[in-house]
Amino acid sequence: MRFYRVNGIEHKVYDPDDNLPNGLIVQSNWKVGNVGDWVKADDDCITQILRKGVMKRQKGKAKKVDYIGTCTGTFPVYSSTKMDTSKRINIYSFGGGKLADDVLIDRTKMTKSEQIFVMHLARGTSPQDAYIKAFPTNNPGYAKFKSAQLVKTKRIRTAMKEELKPVLEELQLDETFVLKNIKEVILSSEKDDTKLKALFKLADIMDMEDKNKTQVTQVSGALFQGFTPEQVEEAERPKELDG
Repeated sequence: MRFYRVNGIEHKVYDPDDNLPNGLIVQSNWKVGNVGDWVKADDDCITQILRKGVMKRQKGKAKKVDYIGTCTGTFPVYSSTKMDTSKRINIYSFGGGKLADDVLIDRTKMTKSEQIFVMHLARGTSPQDAYIKAFPTNNPGYAKFKSAQLVKTKRIRTAMKEELKPVLEELQLDETFVLKNIKEVILSSEKDDTKLKALFKLADIMDMEDKNKTQVTQVSGALFQGFTPEQVEEAERPKELDG
């Protein structure tokens, strides 16, 4: 379950694995829904129609177009239109600007919840469980989806690298160790494909510093340096929103 605030009022979006409240009536065709109706979006999530109306068009054959608005966006009622529940920057326009998911991926600064997420990952927690511990949700499906997005971002990968540095140093696993072993594989392998793979890997490693120079900053703006034991103890998971 997700929560989005519109004009000071909190609205819910039910993900496919969520249990719906007893008595909740869901309209399967969102295009014929009315204001106040709960409808099934094309991504199989359940959301409520907050706005419905007619918008004038400056171009095109149709001078007017019907639209439906939810807490995540506004959608023209065409036969070909697909409605999803990804949060738009501007929920009142058809284009909506950049998706909130794109903002999540492109952002360079880590939030406090993301710091806690990385902390749990470094402890060996699965991404899905780490997300549930760090963010206000208990939905496994949603946590699996969002955590998969987060672990692909540069800021999370860089933070994980910093957090794991002490462990790698303790195991004496450094760049010299990696390069030395790849060199041994190259020189000792009798198969050209193995040598080629090792050479490609070596090329990637040699270019690693340039590729990963994105500096990850916390909310405070300081360079991320990993978590101290005190920070681990003090970290608190956000309280789940009521609803």
